[in-house]
Amino acid sequence: MKSKPGMTPYIAHLSYFIVALQESHSCLLSGAVSLCNPFNLVIADEDFHKGFNNVYDRALANSLRKIFKKHALLFEDMEGEFNISLAANAKTVREFDDGLTRVSFGFKSVDDYYSNSSSSNSIINVRTPLLCIQAANDPIAPSRGIPRKDIEENSNCLLIVTPKGGHLGWVAGSEAPRGCPWTDPHVMDFLEHIEHGKSASAACANDLETMNSSVTDRFQHLEV
Repeated sequence: MKSKPGMTPYIAHLSYFIVALQESHSCLLSGAVSLCNPFNLVIADEDFHKGFNNVYDRALANSLRKIFKKHALLFEDMEGEFNISLAANAKTVREFDDGLTRVSFGFKSVDDYYSNSSSSNSIINVRTPLLCIQAANDPIAPSRGIPRKDIEENSNCLLIVTPKGGHLGWVAGSEAPRGCPWTDPHVMDFLEHIEHGKSASAACANDLETMNSSVTDRFQHLEV
């Protein structure tokens, strides 16, 4: 995946995180958890322009503009295809990415950037235990973009899809809104299971299969 120093978009971080899990021989992580990951950025972008999702799109674009304007002087003499005016006045995340982000990463177009930066491309190569928790009604990470088949066929990956939860909006049941999010204890269970394994490599296949069965039993009312 192409990259250039100094650029740190949220979606790019997710891709680098997933890619790092492929490097089992050098990866310092013994396990990882991904929450509400927009696995397929092309699909996420398509859904971002539909219905009420436009509200999220405009809000995120507004935040990106504010951040950019604080550092706009850094781009005054920058070479390349940067469209500073488009980024500074972007009304959508896609416009901001077209004017700034995709150029920073060296991609020819926004679609090229989204397609090649999607973490769904790397799931089949994950070699470190990975728990993915998604919500079926997530407006930012669409359920239809989840690489279900690749996750199912990779013994190092475990997927939980809750019927509701929005984007990182899980609540704590009867303790809401003061209790911890619903995901917290289950994430800790998974990480403690990995930590208690004999080693990072030993935790991968056999232990994760045991974890799969355990979680499936505990969350039988959800889509696993």
